[in-house]
Order: sequence, then structure tokens, then C-alpha cells
Amino acid sequence: MTSFIEKWSAKKAEKPKPGARNAIETFQLRVAAQKAYLEEYERDTSGFKKWRSTWFQRVPGGFGVSVGRDAVSAGADLSYVVVETVKEVAEFLDDLAQHAERDLGFQKALEDNRSRRAARLNAAKSSVKTPRAKPGPRAKPNAVE
Repeated sequence: MTSFIEKWSAKKAEKPKPGARNAIETFQLRVAAQKAYLEEYERDTSGFKKWRSTWFQRVPGGFGVSVGRDAVSAGADLSYVVVETVKEVAEFLDDLAQHAERDLGFQKALEDNRSRRAARLNAAKSSVKTPRAKPGPRAKPNAVE
């Protein structure tokens, strides 16, 4: 028993909480999901029905692509582009994921955005009114004689 403790206690760590990713990992997972939507769109352009979930939309001249659902800038106020082809959408998403890994300013913007969203969510949760307990029997008004 003691040798077990001696051997493994140096590797002791806190167990990560489920869903406890940092903002950059979460963003990269979302970019990967967008790439999956894009592949699905490529397989069936006429039958694709998940437009409300995508960061890309068909627009005159090609595709409009947002940097996420929120008002986040990738830097230099870049938050939306219009490209001509599906291949360019994929290239933009790949470059965006790499940009998230490398650009400290963008990472800070993602972290700030995550904090804003969490604050909004917590404020909404705390403002939900709890049902009131039923009041006791009401006092009957005195009858006028």
C-alpha cells in the first residue's frame, strides 16, 4: 500500500469538471462543428436544412461567414467575410481555428465573450422568480350593518 502511495502521489491532480474547457478549446470545437456542417452542405446542397446552426450563409456573390454567433472580432474588426466558394469557407474556418491558437488578442476576446455570456446567463437565472407560497385564508371584511 505504501509503495503505491509513494509511486502515484507525485501525479496527484484535481479531476477536471465535465465541460470545463477553456474558451479557445470550446471555440475550436465549434469551428470543427461548422466544418462538419459545411461537409454536410457539400454532400447535399439542395437538401441542407441546418442554416440556423451555421456561421456561413448563402449570400449574393457566394457565402457570408461570421466569426462565431456573438459579436466577436478576430482582430482589426474582422467579424464577417464574404467568399465565393465552399472551399474558401473551409479555408477561412481552418485559418480561424489556427488564429485562435496563436493570437493572444483574439484569445482574450474569446475569454471576454465567454465571461459576458456566463454573466448574462447567471443574471437570467437569478432573476427567475420563484413561485410564491399560497397565502393563508383572507380575512373577511366586516359586514356593514
